[in-house]
Amino acid sequence: MNAIVEFGGFGELCDWQAMLDRHREVFTEMDDGARIGIVSREASGILPGKHLEGVQRAAEVDMLAWEVQGGGMQAAIERFAGMSTVKVDLLLVADAEALAAARADLAGNALTTIKKAIRRGNIMFFVFKNKAQLQDAGYEDFLESLGLAFLGACR
Repeated sequence: MNAIVEFGGFGELCDWQAMLDRHREVFTEMDDGARIGIVSREASGILPGKHLEGVQRAAEVDMLAWEVQGGGMQAAIERFAGMSTVKVDLLLVADAEALAAARADLAGNALTTIKKAIRRGNIMFFVFKNKAQLQDAGYEDFLESLGLAFLGACR
C-alpha cells in the first residue's frame, strides 16, 4: 500500500502522479530529464511586477517537480531556493487560487485548469531554455496543451 504524502499547497503527491499518468500522451515526445516545476506565488515571494533582483531572492519553498523518466512524467517534491539555482526547463508560479483549482481538478482535467489560470494571469510562466532547446527536448505537445504558441504561425 502506498503512503499518502501531502505537501503544503500541492495536496497529495499521488493525486498529481495519477493526473500525469492519465495525460501520458502529452509527455511522450519529451526527452528523459525534461523538467517542469510549480511553486506557490505567495510562498516563494515571486510576484508580478517585481524587479529581477526580487525574483532572484525568492524564499526557499517546496516545489512540485515533474520530470520525464523512462518515458513517463514523474511527480516529486523538491526545494526551490530561487531562480538562479532552479533546475527546470519551465517554471510555473501559481497563486493560491490557481493551486486550489488545479488541486480540485486533479481527478478531472487539471491541465485545462492550469491552461485557464495561465491565460487569466493566475500562473506566471518562466522559461529557462531557448526555443530550439525546448523543441529538441520534445516540449511542443505539452506547450500546445497549455494553449501556448510554441513555434508560431510560421514553421
